[in-house]
Amino acid sequence: MRFFQKNTTLFARLGYFISIVILLILSVIAIEFFVGNGDGIWFDYDLRLIGFRVVAWAVGLVSLYLLIRQSPPVVQNILLSLTSVFFVIYGIETVVGWIHDSGQKAPAANQPQYAGPAYDSSYAFDEFLGRKPIPNHNFKWVKMLNGKPVIDVLMHVDSFSRRITPFADSLNAQRNRYALFFGCSFTYGDAVADNETMPYYFQKNNSAFQAYNYGFFGYSPRHMLARLQHQNMTKQVTQKQGFAVYTYIEDHVNRAIPSAGWIGMYDGYFPDVDESSMQTNGVYRFVHPLKYRFGMMVFKSKVRQHFAMDFPFAYRPKDYELTANLIKKSQEEYKKQFKNDDFYVVLYPDALKKDSPMLGLLKERGIKVIDFRNLFPYPSKKYQLQHDGHPNPEAHRLLMQELSKELKTKGVI
Repeated sequence: MRFFQKNTTLFARLGYFISIVILLILSVIAIEFFVGNGDGIWFDYDLRLIGFRVVAWAVGLVSLYLLIRQSPPVVQNILLSLTSVFFVIYGIETVVGWIHDSGQKAPAANQPQYAGPAYDSSYAFDEFLGRKPIPNHNFKWVKMLNGKPVIDVLMHVDSFSRRITPFADSLNAQRNRYALFFGCSFTYGDAVADNETMPYYFQKNNSAFQAYNYGFFGYSPRHMLARLQHQNMTKQVTQKQGFAVYTYIEDHVNRAIPSAGWIGMYDGYFPDVDESSMQTNGVYRFVHPLKYRFGMMVFKSKVRQHFAMDFPFAYRPKDYELTANLIKKSQEEYKKQFKNDDFYVVLYPDALKKDSPMLGLLKERGIKVIDFRNLFPYPSKKYQLQHDGHPNPEAHRLLMQELSKELKTKGVI
């Protein structure tokens, strides 16, 4: 009968508690099996996950208690301080979460309800880029308003994961020079047709050039550098002479750092960079699993969501420096492959960041910069799509018109 004798030790009580929790969870799962669909989820609550978390918290708290109790006074003070900080942060997160969730009102019936596009169906995994457009793929960029499509365009991608830039006419003009366009969704042409992108308008106005679109949504200087370091791009381009241009917007600093918000937005699927050597190698979420998980934790934080914050809270000088260094290294890699120094950075019109130090940083590094920040107001209704925040075709056309003028004055075209 000794087995049934009362045992009041801490470990015994922990064992009793865990046993009760497991029996309770198993009972509820059994009920759900007979009255539900047997997947262990009841009213959107994962019963198995709940049981595991309760047991894990119990074991963790007991272990912490024993560690504090049996440690020297100095260690006890440190552990108690860390524990207090943890519970304060956890408490704030919980309370702000309640406030945030309670304030999320259902949209009124007369408010526009947007949905899409389904980006997940447009990209594939890449061991260096993280994500790339699916090769030889046609992607429908569709945005819905109140259940009806308001933007519906078909995007065509070639075997090198570049958006196809169609010729403006059917003439077999001798296009003996190339124009490489790097950048993000602005370059790629989110929400506009193949014949409404920046590369298209440049190619249309300059019949001696064939434009190649290496942009994609969410891309940054990291992606341009990874392309140039891990692909022999001279084998992807027919012509031997030409130039490259990178279109810069201020949000690229977020992506270059990367910020917690961007880690969450892109789920860590972007190139990792060794900042000491400026070498890209692998995908961020796999190379830095702890940083990735911390970034995701901050990204999902209710405090961050409620106060619309990011981490870091503001761009620091070193963040701009890193972004400029990535672009500089890309310039060097381009020059190494294509044997010319015709690499340009276009500063996109941006009404929100007039005081950006990027222009000076790029010039300090000997990079050729074309400053179009005052070309037209952006963001603005005149140059944005009606149902989307991306530039409209007129913005792309005007920018390429001015780029052509600038490059002609410099003797590039």
